[in-house]
Amino acid sequence: MNQAHQQVLVIDSNPEAIVEFLQEFIPPQIPPIIVVTAHDLGEAQSELDKNVFSLVIAAVGVDELSMAQFGDLAGQQAPRPIISMLSHSDNDQVLSLLRSGSSDVFMQTALNIDRPGLLAAILKLLQQSMLYEQHHQVQEELERSYAELRADQQAALQIQQNMLPPEHMQLADLEARYLLIPSLYLSGDFVDFVEIDGHRSMFYLADVSGHGASSALVTVLLKNMTHRLLRNFRRRSSFDIVSPLDTLRRINAEVLDTGLGKHLSIFLGLYDSRDCTLTYAVGGHHPMPILTDKTGSHFLEGRGMPVGLFDNPQFEQRKLVLSTPFQLTLFSDGILEVINAPDLAAKEQCLMQAVITAKGGSPEQLKQLLLPAILGETPDDIAIMTVARH
Repeated sequence: MNQAHQQVLVIDSNPEAIVEFLQEFIPPQIPPIIVVTAHDLGEAQSELDKNVFSLVIAAVGVDELSMAQFGDLAGQQAPRPIISMLSHSDNDQVLSLLRSGSSDVFMQTALNIDRPGLLAAILKLLQQSMLYEQHHQVQEELERSYAELRADQQAALQIQQNMLPPEHMQLADLEARYLLIPSLYLSGDFVDFVEIDGHRSMFYLADVSGHGASSALVTVLLKNMTHRLLRNFRRRSSFDIVSPLDTLRRINAEVLDTGLGKHLSIFLGLYDSRDCTLTYAVGGHHPMPILTDKTGSHFLEGRGMPVGLFDNPQFEQRKLVLSTPFQLTLFSDGILEVINAPDLAAKEQCLMQAVITAKGGSPEQLKQLLLPAILGETPDDIAIMTVARH
């Protein structure tokens, strides 16, 4: 509807009296009012097909119209208002008109003897119609904005999914799997597996603070940076990627440089198949990974500050010799929010019990054990990763 003016449709075989009333008694309006006339129901329906009217005043043959005919007219005008004008008083007719969609009903004599009442009703309904139109326009703008946002989100999701590694990978003698369950359209949790050379592989599970697009942006930085470090290593210009501690320091500096106000927790491991060792560093990650081997299952030890909060954070690097076969199971902290247990220790015990029960199972099997009822959105992003040598 063109908000430069409001249109009023007058339906009457002799519309001059109503038109004169509108022109004489309605004060100047913003937007101004334009009056259109129709002499019968056919003309009225034609006008309603072509234009949107803020108000319809129907006086022609209302006494003779069937309620089905009037209902069709009111339905064509809805949700904008319609005033009916009767030539004589008939309470049953008034009630039927109101039930059929009339906003108000007046006697045609109101043009002379109840001008204030008629005028007040017209002005009130014009105001309601204008408010409806404003609401309608805002809704349309919101729907357009939502459609654009959704298109952007879909494009970002496609980019993020393209950055992720295959859900099942074989890296030298390591088998890696993962599962991501985003709380929103995009995920702030991210995983990667990188084969550095013939005997060393790097992997990590990161959880960026917050949710949605801004958190997903940081995962793009992570992917770009680790692969840049890999290129530098192969060019022999930097060896940071073979040191989890140095890699975390580089990530910390770059996250701070973005100025996004984001930080992340991360567990980053470097596996060397020559001596079956795992070197790892922890940046605020919790819960710690669970190591399962022939001796049983236990949480790894280690600590470190979150990445991207401080200029000179303290990270801890550890190294251990692994016995074959083994499996490392990693979770992001989002899983703790959906486990029904009274405290953190009990939730960690649930994770441990699931790993023991799964006996080297995949992330999907662990999800079924821990989150059998999760079908839709979760309070936080959830990531499950397994790295194993059989």
